[in-house]
Amino acid sequence: MGSPDKTGNPKQEFALRRSTEADVAAIGIIINEAKKYLKEQGSPQWQNGHEPHKAVIQADIQKKASYVLTLKDEIVGTVALITEKDPVYEAIEGKWQGRDPDPYVALHHVAISQSYRGIGLGRILLEKAIKQAQDLGYGDIRIDTYPANQPMLKLIEELGFTYRGMVYFPFEHGERKAFQLIQRVP
Repeated sequence: MGSPDKTGNPKQEFALRRSTEADVAAIGIIINEAKKYLKEQGSPQWQNGHEPHKAVIQADIQKKASYVLTLKDEIVGTVALITEKDPVYEAIEGKWQGRDPDPYVALHHVAISQSYRGIGLGRILLEKAIKQAQDLGYGDIRIDTYPANQPMLKLIEELGFTYRGMVYFPFEHGERKAFQLIQRVP
């Protein structure tokens, strides 16, 4: 068995799998919990209709980009591995490492269940998402977050991502710090 995480559960009991239509409601609950948490923290991220809502989740599922983290059969987290080029990322105030147009995967819509917040589940989710990106053949992994999202910023840096600059989504409070992780693909 794997080493225990902060929940006392071996890490290997957590599994990352592609989301299905049957998961939409559970993903929506987790996203809404995260949206509420961000608001409580004073962050405008995911507020005013800019959260990954049902249509976005369904589109991610159709593109085979949506994943859920499960503990036994319970969905405890969600992430999207977006592989198409993002115009917002292409307009970075800064510079990505690597050559354009090298392919990359962007980790978006990262959220964990409120029931598991504060016990290291975000790390497990992102570690498994990074491994999945590598298994899909991507060595260039990108992620962004709102500049005041301190827990996410800390986790991103602890996982070895390098700050590359600012990106701006086309809505109020759309500014995000953008990070990149370059890994060898097995």
